[in-house]
Amino acid sequence: MVVSEDPETVAERLRERARRLRERAVAEHADDPLMLDPQPIDPPPHATDDPFPSSVEEQLDRLPGVGGLVVIDDGRVLGVKQGYRDGWTNPGGAQDPGESLAETAVRETREETNIEAEVTGVLYARDFAIDYGGPERVHVPLVVFTGRRVGGSRAAPLVRVSSGEPEIEDVRWFDAESLPADFRDRELILELL
Repeated sequence: MVVSEDPETVAERLRERARRLRERAVAEHADDPLMLDPQPIDPPPHATDDPFPSSVEEQLDRLPGVGGLVVIDDGRVLGVKQGYRDGWTNPGGAQDPGESLAETAVRETREETNIEAEVTGVLYARDFAIDYGGPERVHVPLVVFTGRRVGGSRAAPLVRVSSGEPEIEDVRWFDAESLPADFRDRELILELL
């Protein structure tokens, strides 16, 4: 049985958990990563109207952490176009129980693109600060790793989010000249290329 906690305690415990996960990921994969300020966000458009979590465990059931992977292969970066959001981004998604954020990034890349990749470093780390309409934003750790392709061939999965849009509409490789203007973290990725 999960016991409800006061919102300030839930928010503080989640901030501390996010800090520990970010620090662990960085310690394992980078010497001097870019640490960005928290990014305020609303819950994803395909998510249900979740209220402020009554416990840490409730939030961990929703979204414990996010790992992304900027995959570079032969001077190109792997991009995905999500069906429920405008623009292009790198593959990534929600952490599963027992996974590190690096393991999440590798798994999500395989699931979203059919590309096998390995982590080579950390591009940046930050928190998502989610507004559930409570007294404080809920912090969820996000680490975007760098990686390289080790196998597979690109293909978009036939998976839909709860609102019916495809999770991934398209998967493509882009070189520096063809990288779309609306690619998330475009300037950081151009520096890698």
